[in-house]
Amino acid sequence: MNILMLGRWLPPPRRPVRATREYQFAHHLARTHRLTLAFVTDNPDTAGAISALRSEFQDLEFAAVPRAWKSLTGALSLATGESCTLSYFRSEALRTRLGDRLRRTRYDLVCVSASSMIQYVVDIDKTIPLLVDFDAIDSEWWFQRAVQGSFPSTRFFRTEAMRLRGAEAAVAGRAVRCLASSSEAADIVKRFAPEAPMIVIPNGVDIDGIGSSPGRARSQTVVLNTSLAGEMEIRDATEFQRTVMPIVRERIPAARLVILSREPVTNPRLVAALAGAEVATGILDPGPMLHQAMVAVAPLRNSMALHRAVLEPMAASLPVVATSGVLQRLVVNDGHELMVADEPKDFALKIVRLLGNDALRAKIGSRARSFVVEHHSWSHRAAEFLRLVESIRRPPALASEAAPAPLGRVRL
Repeated sequence: MNILMLGRWLPPPRRPVRATREYQFAHHLARTHRLTLAFVTDNPDTAGAISALRSEFQDLEFAAVPRAWKSLTGALSLATGESCTLSYFRSEALRTRLGDRLRRTRYDLVCVSASSMIQYVVDIDKTIPLLVDFDAIDSEWWFQRAVQGSFPSTRFFRTEAMRLRGAEAAVAGRAVRCLASSSEAADIVKRFAPEAPMIVIPNGVDIDGIGSSPGRARSQTVVLNTSLAGEMEIRDATEFQRTVMPIVRERIPAARLVILSREPVTNPRLVAALAGAEVATGILDPGPMLHQAMVAVAPLRNSMALHRAVLEPMAASLPVVATSGVLQRLVVNDGHELMVADEPKDFALKIVRLLGNDALRAKIGSRARSFVVEHHSWSHRAAEFLRLVESIRRPPALASEAAPAPLGRVRL
């Protein structure tokens, strides 16, 4: 198949492209299909990243936009009623080149994996199937900022969220398939696009990147791998520190709780609520710190962030103690791939048992990693994506087939 993929192919430097969902899916597709990767970047130093992409995928279409100028145009777009995200990532040069490509090349499928790239596909020839991967939904990120921010920033965040969501709803109505990385994200899409043909393909785990060191010596450390930017995750972390860790320390005074978060913690109340825990922020690669712990915990009562709190520690061969909701979502066996507890005392006693039993930790940790390798690795998830792509077929070309419509501009 000839496939055009539009996404964030050059993410911020601190987030390597190989760690992204887009890359993992494209990497597996490229083994058996012809791919054109298209993107817009505002990174002033892209030579190395583009060279690396080209060495693997060869066929690239991209445009660089000056960051300062695009920031100005984004601000003007807010005043004129347009989404700043769409305006910021707009390139007439890329639009023209993609239009030429679509006239010269018979693409069998167009994939879009970033809302900023919606504007390049809304008006293409309707005979070309369109697959949209919403992942966790870009507009939802803006809505969350609106909830967590303060006036007047909340007004800007909410306005941008609504305008971007309008574009997402439009492209969902055009797509033959829509993807999300969780059932929660899929439910959000269904609310603003009820007719969207939704499929959930969760994110995979980078098995090799996290690595495994069974049998290594560790301190008596309990680790919670989470996001301290999410309201529900914050509630779970503070409640665990307040109700479970005191019971653990009664029996093992040297026990430490280390909370890992990719996001910084700036809220003074949160810092106070987590007093007694060691909080490490800006952790993009949790592997090294997971390897220093004995036990991982996933006290997910409000959130169901399984990827960070459960799957990444399991991939690192850590035994995990989790709430029963995790058991139901992952279809694992209590006491086999992980341990389950809901009440604070039961949760604490299972942590204590694991901290004091090397053989039990090694046995559950080994089974946990095998479970993730078999069911939740990126290879497994990308194979699901590949099967979906190959199930979508463009109608046969007709002799009288009209030329593709020009790529239009989305205005909201």
